[in-house]
Amino acid sequence: MVYDKNFEDEVALHGTDEFEEIPVSSGKVEFEGFKKAASKSERRRERRRRRNERTGKIAACVILIILIIGLILALVLVEETDHLLYGDSLKPLTEMPSMSPTEAKPTMPTTPSPTIAPNPTLSVLTLSPTGPGTRAPIPAPTDAPTTTLAPTSVMKDSYAFEPVADTGLDLNGSHKTKIHGREETLLVQRGDKESTLPGKEVTLPTIVSLIEFDTTKESGNTTALPKRFRWPESKNQVKVTLRIHHVPKDKANSQTDELAEEDILPVNVEVYRLPNNHDMVIERLTGESFQNAPKSVTEGILIAQQLVQATDTVLDIDVTSALFLPEDAIGYGDEQVLLLMKVYWEETSVATELFRSRESDEGSPQLIFSNMISNDS
Repeated sequence: MVYDKNFEDEVALHGTDEFEEIPVSSGKVEFEGFKKAASKSERRRERRRRRNERTGKIAACVILIILIIGLILALVLVEETDHLLYGDSLKPLTEMPSMSPTEAKPTMPTTPSPTIAPNPTLSVLTLSPTGPGTRAPIPAPTDAPTTTLAPTSVMKDSYAFEPVADTGLDLNGSHKTKIHGREETLLVQRGDKESTLPGKEVTLPTIVSLIEFDTTKESGNTTALPKRFRWPESKNQVKVTLRIHHVPKDKANSQTDELAEEDILPVNVEVYRLPNNHDMVIERLTGESFQNAPKSVTEGILIAQQLVQATDTVLDIDVTSALFLPEDAIGYGDEQVLLLMKVYWEETSVATELFRSRESDEGSPQLIFSNMISNDS
């Protein structure tokens, strides 16, 4: 048929059917542009690697040069520092003085050459007397040099010291926390025994006084106390006295107004020496703090008892035993003398005495050492 013929012609023109699958090569497809890009990338990586190697080598050289320069500067600095600090010690040893004997040049051309004395103990040259006009030979010293003692002060017959501190202490009562270190008087009082019983108020407190002397302190005409080896050797020659000014009692200030001054009984006052204590500030103490201190500080040795009359003004109490204590007494040196004054415990409860302190203008206490020069000299 006509139509079939036309269809065959169309098929002949177009060849294969467009719907049929076109064969594809199974081999790898390569692009020319991709090869060029890969080649350029490889060259760039190579250039970067070489540049990094070059930079690393330069940096290593720079660091090495800096280290060498730093080492050189350090060596120079150490050498200059040693020269500045130890320049004198770096000098040759030949410049140091020698103790070996050396021949001295003769001072006069007419004298012969000096000769060294046989077996000298010191480097001393002697001249041999071989001609007229020469000096006498100097004998070689044979005795060892003697050591002289440092100059000492001239020994005096008496030494007087004023207190460096004093105070009164209320051991109980309402004023046991009060400080009395700057008052012009020192009070000692027996106190009321019955008022100290538990549950009862203390109406009449027990009061003691402390006086501190420093025998190493020099002021004005007062010189320090000499050391023991300079004291007289004979026993019982040295005398130590506590001189204290008593405030006399009159009818106005007496506890018993019905008695006249001459009728007031004397009061027995005791003096104790306490161990040396350089840590305790005497004039800042209170009665309460003193009683709370260790017994090794507050308990001393009884060295004197004194009957104080109502009309007494100046008392010289012998306290020599304060400087000549038993051998088993520990903590009592000559550089400090700390005294405690109190009323004898068997006195009446109204027993009280008043003394002048170091702040008073009418007489300060004194510690006097007398008969200090040996009678044998």
